[in-house]
This record gives sequence, C-alpha cells and structure tokens, in this order.
Amino acid sequence: MRISTNTIFETGGSQMSDLQGSLYRTQQQIAANRRILNPGDDPIGSARALVISQSDAINDHLAANRSTVKSSLNTTEGALNSVTTLLQSAKGLVVAAGNGTLTASDRAAYATQLQSGLNDLLGLANSQDGFGDYMFSGYATTTKPYTQTANGATYNGDQGQRQLQVDTSRQLALSDVGPAIFGNIRTSNTTFNTRANSANTGTAVISAAISTTTPAPLTGHNYSIVFNNPGTFDVTDTTTGNVISAGNAYTSPSTTVTVNGIDMTLSDAAGPSGTIPPAVGDRFTVQPGNQNIFETLTDVINALNGPATTAQDKVDLQAALSQANGNLDKSLDNVSNSRTTIGASLAEIDTLDSDGSAKGINYKSALSDIQDLDYAKAITSLTQQQTTLEAAQKSFVAISHLSLFSLL
Repeated sequence: MRISTNTIFETGGSQMSDLQGSLYRTQQQIAANRRILNPGDDPIGSARALVISQSDAINDHLAANRSTVKSSLNTTEGALNSVTTLLQSAKGLVVAAGNGTLTASDRAAYATQLQSGLNDLLGLANSQDGFGDYMFSGYATTTKPYTQTANGATYNGDQGQRQLQVDTSRQLALSDVGPAIFGNIRTSNTTFNTRANSANTGTAVISAAISTTTPAPLTGHNYSIVFNNPGTFDVTDTTTGNVISAGNAYTSPSTTVTVNGIDMTLSDAAGPSGTIPPAVGDRFTVQPGNQNIFETLTDVINALNGPATTAQDKVDLQAALSQANGNLDKSLDNVSNSRTTIGASLAEIDTLDSDGSAKGINYKSALSDIQDLDYAKAITSLTQQQTTLEAAQKSFVAISHLSLFSLL
C-alpha cells in the first residue's frame, strides 16, 4: 500500500490537533476545578446541576430574607421593651396620683411626669428601622404613624402588615401595625362609653350613638353633660374645655341633643325609690368606646390638671384615674401580645436558619459530586495526554522525512 506525502501530513496534523484539544480541555478543567465545562460534557449532569443551583440560590435568598426579618423584629422588640417600661411607669404614677391627700401642685407634678412619658411614647410609636422606614405605619413606611392632637394622637398609617418570605411556604411579618399595639383599648362594647355619675341624685340614664340625621366627622373627644340649672343641661367638650351646647331643656321621658355627629340621649329610669328626674349637679360622660393609649394618657393628664376642690370634682378625678388604670392594663396586654408574637417569630427564624444551613450544605455537596473534578484522575490524564502528544509530534517529524528525496 502506498501512502502519499499529503496523506501523511493531513493525518498527522489531524491527530496532533485532536491531542492538543484534549490536553487543552483537561487544563481548563484543572484550572476551573470543574468536570463539566459546558452542557455537552454531561447533558444529564448539567441538567441536574442547574436544578440544584436554582434551589441553592433560592435557599440563599430566603436566608437573606430571614436576616432582614430578624433585624427588623429585634429593632421592634427593642422599641416595645421601652414602651412596656414607659407604660409600667405611667401606671405607677396613676396609682400614686389617686392619693386623696395630694395637693393641686402634687397632682400637677404627676401630670408633668405623665406628659413627659406621653411625649416619649409618641416618639417610640414613630420609631424608624435601619432603613429609615417607620415601623408601625403598615405599608405606608414613609408616613409618620402618629400625629399628636388635643385629645391624644391620630394614626396616619394603614392596616397593612409587611411580610417577607422566609421559607418556601412561610411568610413572617416585619412588625405590627400601630393600632394593634397602641390602640384597641375597649372602654365599652358599643361605639361610645357612656356613664352616669355615681353621685347623681336623679335616676336618669344616658346613651349615645352616631347621628344619622345630623352627620358630622367624629372628633374622638370626651364630653360631659351637667345639669347646672333645674331642668336644663349643658354639654361640654372636656377635651378642649369648651361648652358646645348650653341651656338644653330636659323633657321626660327622654331628650336627645346632637353635638359633633353624636346623638346623646338622656332617659328616665327607675331606681330603688322610683323614677327621679335629673337634679342640679347631676352629670354624665360620653367617651369613645375604643381608645388608643395616647388618648388615655391625655385624659388622665387633663384630669390631674383640673380642679379637685369639691366633692364632685374628687369623684370625677377618681373615676378618671380608675379608667386610666384599667386602660393602661389593656394597653400593656396589647404590647405583651405583640412581643409574644415577635418572640415566637424569632424562635421560628432560628429553626428555619438551622434547616436552611443544612439544605445549603446538601445542595453544595450534591453540586460538588456532579461538577467538581477528580484532581488525581485529571492530573494523571494530563500527564498521559502530554506524553502522547510529544510522542505524536516526534513520530510525525520522523515519518515526514520518509521520502525518496532524503535518499538522493
């Protein structure tokens, strides 16, 4: 068989090119510490590695979310811890202010301390997290949650609760909304809390409802109805101290007066000695049936700053202190419930972090099994390929000189 010179060169060049390609690929594998450099190297392994890589990436993202939630919850817990301390201090001041031997200046001193606590509490309610977002305003993170008003504070946020995905099938809240913590203090099961003074001579009772005939925006203020003259009564906005309806005649069996969108109805009622009409000095109160802690503290501050010279004034003061004491207990319950939820969430995050770390190790181990290079095998192969290529090159040089020309 005769082999042409051209065939020798083409075959030799092709073989050396293949050997150089294999050597270069092995060098790339060693440099990258990867057995699979492109999907064509192992189609099935590449597909499995893609799925595992995606799962690992999701696991890392969930871990980052958990870190964000944990940081936010710790910040919220710190704020609520301070809120608890302030409310407990306020409760102690309210109890102490109930001492009947206190002078007007003593009560004013307690009011000043409660006012300072109210200002600090408002600051905590408007706390921001590390990103500058307001923690207790729901979705409205750029809106200051509470604005101080004459009767306490109003909520400016919404009822949305921000959440982050912390596991494939679990979301956790970053914080609670303001009303759940600082509001929802039920003073009555109805829209308004109405009360006849215990020192009243008459047996009349009072009720209140939102007016449908004369609607108006509700102010959230407190009101008092006082019979200053026989058969007539005045309505005073005790939050502002202004008389808003004077000289209203009481007509049996009931009389309704409408102020600021509220129908206030006085009605005859039978007592142990029968039905006795309202007498001079009889008084009644109307308050919102649901308050926030800022309204409670403002009310008790106003009560402590008010006069307590007459027997009736002292009765009113004790009633205000008693209601404030009960409302502070309810507010502390709200804060305690929120802190309990935060504690449970933090414990759950720790468990999810542990599980996520184990998943991450498993994912990376599986990827290593599929993608990583066996160095001993690769280096052995590289050495063999280098030897083969050198031998091929030397053989090609020798064979390429097998020509009749070299014998001439």
